[in-house]
Amino acid sequence: GARLVTNGYAILPMAPGPKKPGKFTRAEWRDYPQWDRHATRATTEFEVATWSTWPDCGVGIAGGAVAALDIDIAEDAELALGIEQLARERLGDTPALRIGRAPKRLLVYRATEPFSGTRRAPLEMLCLGQQFVAYAEHPDTGKPYAWPDEGLADLDIESLPAIDANTAADFLEEALTLIPAEMGPTC
Repeated sequence: GARLVTNGYAILPMAPGPKKPGKFTRAEWRDYPQWDRHATRATTEFEVATWSTWPDCGVGIAGGAVAALDIDIAEDAELALGIEQLARERLGDTPALRIGRAPKRLLVYRATEPFSGTRRAPLEMLCLGQQFVAYAEHPDTGKPYAWPDEGLADLDIESLPAIDANTAADFLEEALTLIPAEMGPTC
């Protein structure tokens, strides 16, 4: 966590299992209300020190300074990879690729300004008011999330390709044309 903060990321404590922010109080994990405040302020050394003592605590990233493209395609590995390649062409060749349960994948970018995320299943652009798991055990695979190239702990936020809301929206519209109707958004 401390390396992520040094590299410019706003981090969150992630409860084991559910892929959501949590806090450990009175010897049990509970929901973390108002976790999204971390997107608008720096993570403190005290928070990092406290969270590092919580059992099985994962590390999440609050969207805002970063945006992440979540490619939630499990049924078609070629399609998931094709969407990733299109993202690298249109949004920038980010070194930050995270795999939880392949072929699903997530690509991380730097937001020029915080913007609202957009869900167009099976794709989602996560940003302000949203979060993703960076380091933890995946609840379905039982294995740690993998960063095949470079993890965010090794990447300064300024080294990520920058995107804005318009670029993200244009990309999603183009990428959705590659998704078969039976896998695409319903609205």
